[in-house]
Amino acid sequence: MKRACIASACVLREGSGGCVDAVAAAIEVLEDDPNINAGRGSNLTEDGHVECDASIMDGHSGVFGAVGAVPGVRNPIRVALLLAKEQMLGTSLLGRIRPMFLVGEGARLWAKSKNVGGTDGKASEWLMTERAKQQWRRYRVMLDDARNSTDIATASNPYLEAHSFDVSKAKDIQPCDLSDSDEGCKQSSSSKTVEEESIIMDTVGVICVDSDGHIASGASSGGIALKVSGRVGLAASYGSGCWVSTRGHLGAPCIVGCCVSGAGEYLMKEFTARECCVSSAVSQADPLSACTKMLHHFLIDEQNREDKSAGILFVQAEASSEGLASTNLKSVEIAAAYTSPSFGIGFYGSSMDRPKASILRSSTQQQMAKVSQFATRVSI
Repeated sequence: MKRACIASACVLREGSGGCVDAVAAAIEVLEDDPNINAGRGSNLTEDGHVECDASIMDGHSGVFGAVGAVPGVRNPIRVALLLAKEQMLGTSLLGRIRPMFLVGEGARLWAKSKNVGGTDGKASEWLMTERAKQQWRRYRVMLDDARNSTDIATASNPYLEAHSFDVSKAKDIQPCDLSDSDEGCKQSSSSKTVEEESIIMDTVGVICVDSDGHIASGASSGGIALKVSGRVGLAASYGSGCWVSTRGHLGAPCIVGCCVSGAGEYLMKEFTARECCVSSAVSQADPLSACTKMLHHFLIDEQNREDKSAGILFVQAEASSEGLASTNLKSVEIAAAYTSPSFGIGFYGSSMDRPKASILRSSTQQQMAKVSQFATRVSI
């Protein structure tokens, strides 16, 4: 995380790009890290391939670029960045509207046609790590056992075959009976360890504010383990994985940015990143309150399901009502709220000698239903 902060700061200090470039530079560092579920080291699909999601948004223009379920691209955030930048150029040849969101093989081919690096045939193999392959093998055994149990139950009961079969209602049928001694069950005997590992999602998000009050944010993820091929997750979804804005209620200056990670299918329904920013602007709530409010709503709304993992990173730059000039920026407030066992955060301000990074952890895994918090203020 510290290296990502430094990469972002270098872009701004050297003047080689703006906030969106700084965000992309930081995410690219994280995508190249094999220990993170984004880019290299991503979770594998049910078919054993890597398909990544990424998005980026510019607060000044409101431009958004994203790729979903894209295979064979070393750094998906590069493609999202190019999509965003091309939109800033206006309409293309013959007045065609430039794309905002591309998915699958079409996204890779478009990136290759634009000479984006890391889109050749070697990228697919580079993206897969041995750890991801081993995890995939364990999960495939568990999935195959569950399917076999369901098939056996259905075949032995004509009534079940003629009607929809809900395994959760068949209390005497389990995906894997640990009393058996077959190899499949031996593999599943470490289900607790597998479950603990699966909670570590490592979706990444970055928010950047420059000295002129411009802001941008982005997100990248390999998605959930054993996902169905073609599944597009939170990190690529508009208004859900990342959001930024420079204007609040009635056009008043309000420089805010948000990134979200967690149980994508549930968080996407709420447009969580956007709603968090809007809530802060309309109610004038502080960043930590805005994050916490969204997560409490998330927990209450989804109280009947098991996966309550979610994390929100929120940044708000304090500016005077006179405008967004650099002299009017006073400080940046950083807040994080999460329901997962851990949440990594790093930050680097112009007043700091070096970046700071830490892994925030809940006291026990049993407290996942409780919202943990972090907040700090960085002077400009």
